[in-house]
Amino acid sequence: MSALTPDCDPDMSHCGQPWKGKGSRGSGIVSAVVLLALLGVSLAVVTKDVVVDAFDFVALPVGLLAAAVLARRAARLAVRGASAVAAHVPTVTVRQSQPVG
Repeated sequence: MSALTPDCDPDMSHCGQPWKGKGSRGSGIVSAVVLLALLGVSLAVVTKDVVVDAFDFVALPVGLLAAAVLARRAARLAVRGASAVAAHVPTVTVRQSQPVG
C-alpha cells in the first residue's frame, strides 16, 4: 500500500472508510445538538423579521435538511430500540400435532 491509497490516512494509521469506526463516545450527541441548533436558528430567521428576507433563501433549505437528518436519526434510534426490545422478549415455540399413522 502507498500513502495515495484511497480512504487511507497519509501516515497509514487508519485505512478504510473514514466514517465507520472513528467516532468517539458522545460524538452523536454533539452532532445532534449542532443539528438542533441549526434547525432552531433557521426557524428563528424564517419566522422573525430580525434579518433581511434574503436570508430566508438560505435558512429554509438548511432548516429542512437539519430536520430531515434529525428525523432519520430518530427513526434509526426507534428501530434500534425496537430490535433491542424484541431480542429480550422470550419466544414461544408452537408445536403442531402430527397425524397418526
